[in-house]
Amino acid sequence: MSNEIVRQFFKNYPLIREQGFEIFRLEQSKLFSPDLITTTSDTRGTFTHHGIGGFFEGMIAWSKYFLVNGQSRHEYVDETPTHVLVRMHGDLRLINAGNVDITSAASEHDWTQEFELSNDLIAKVDIRLFFHQQS
Repeated sequence: MSNEIVRQFFKNYPLIREQGFEIFRLEQSKLFSPDLITTTSDTRGTFTHHGIGGFFEGMIAWSKYFLVNGQSRHEYVDETPTHVLVRMHGDLRLINAGNVDITSAASEHDWTQEFELSNDLIAKVDIRLFFHQQS
């Protein structure tokens, strides 16, 4: 079963480049519950944001450290009407505290986005990004 709400969530991202962030925000907001909870876990720690505005605040904060090249592929690992787990495949550019750019190839990190839906709206987003240890 295909969850069209989450699929639209990812289809909206090109709007940032094509029509600007405000149009993206408007279209993305239509998919969210007003009580949305967004959790991000990555090398910086775990952060929780509440509400639709919280999602965008978290997204802006995340993008100060992690840059996506726009070439990500989405693997729908689990997909039901109320739960979707997506494994993200794509390279990332990292900017660490020393303002040094580092590129992480898709095989060098584990990146997932997990969604819970209620009343045909996204009620929870859990974004996890962890890097494999270099040997």
